Amino acid sequence: MSKKNVHKLSSESEQSYSLLSISSHENDYRISWALNEHLGFRFCKTENHSFFNSKFGETLEFSQYVFKDDENSRTYRLISNRCDNGFLLEEYKNIDFFLLIDSIEKTQVQQLVIQVKTIPFVSAIYPIDFGLLKNRSRLL
Repeated sequence: MSKKNVHKLSSESEQSYSLLSISSHENDYRISWALNEHLGFRFCKTENHSFFNSKFGETLEFSQYVFKDDENSRTYRLISNRCDNGFLLEEYKNIDFFLLIDSIEKTQVQQLVIQVKTIPFVSAIYPIDFGLLKNRSRLL
């Protein structure tokens, strides 16, 4: 009798993400401009981020800006939490934008939070544990 080889596939992404929530009464283009001006980023408007909301049976679209930092092998995505028909993450209705960052250390996230707080029209910014989000797939 021969041994059977069992191969397991893992669907877990090895990519690590950090998520910051931003509250501001300004429009998306003003937030991206401010991040560019204050932090030296180069956010550019890209096609809208979308996901199919099975609860309402429709695809929702949210504005999105992307900055690819090739020097640090990192991508920053600024995504609106609101659209005409709802929220990207309904459990965070008081949040206007999410800043999703891949491959960044916690100390760098803390420094980024401090820097973003200096932007005059940012009301609040705080980190969210990406691993604990129940709808994190909506951000990817």
